[in-house]
Amino acid sequence: MNVSHDVMMHGASNTFLIHFGDETPENLLRNHQDVDGLLVVKNDDIADASMRIYNANGLEAEQCGNGLRCVALHLVRNRMVDGNHVRIKTLSGINPCVVTEGCNEVAVTLSKPIVQKTRIDAYPNLKFVDMGNPNAVFWTEEDPLEIREQLGKKLCNLPDFKLGMNVHFARLDEEQYATCASWERGVGPTDASGTGGASVFVTSGKQGTFYVSSVGGTLHYHFDDNGNVVLAGPASYV
Repeated sequence: MNVSHDVMMHGASNTFLIHFGDETPENLLRNHQDVDGLLVVKNDDIADASMRIYNANGLEAEQCGNGLRCVALHLVRNRMVDGNHVRIKTLSGINPCVVTEGCNEVAVTLSKPIVQKTRIDAYPNLKFVDMGNPNAVFWTEEDPLEIREQLGKKLCNLPDFKLGMNVHFARLDEEQYATCASWERGVGPTDASGTGGASVFVTSGKQGTFYVSSVGGTLHYHFDDNGNVVLAGPASYV
């Protein structure tokens, strides 16, 4: 993989600084306080590239679906890899990505979801899914944005979650369509969450292509033949 200059990109309005050098995350985030996260990309011996993920508060995260789409698109568009298939390693594992340059869409194969049996007595409708990172889905029939405003910060920082929790407030609007508003650990309210949408899909119990819309746009999901969640949606430069 050839070295690239730093770039600003977004996936569903999640904005990232993509860094290819050795500057410390602390310095980079201090100088770019308007981003949702920092993605540090390097060569890797096993995958086409590795991607370290840092939230806006500087803490490292395990996985980022929207960030993966951005990095994959940049690598393909700048011919830093051969072809339109890219394998990117994060702390949660290796993620195969397929880039469709004509429409800037990227499909990312995330890990096989692990539905957890955790129960919070005060919030029995919280459903927990490990997508390589911790996620909780709060299903509601009300406006997800309003419920996020009321409960987002509180649920994200419950004492039960020692490392914090990405919390997603979801409403099923049609058979294969949900609206979601996310509060992510280390960031706060965000316009979208790739792994959050995946968790909404998983906990919906639906099969086939499922659409999750947020302020940042609509992403779609399905299971592959191995039970992994495939996330697809656009990415672009800021």
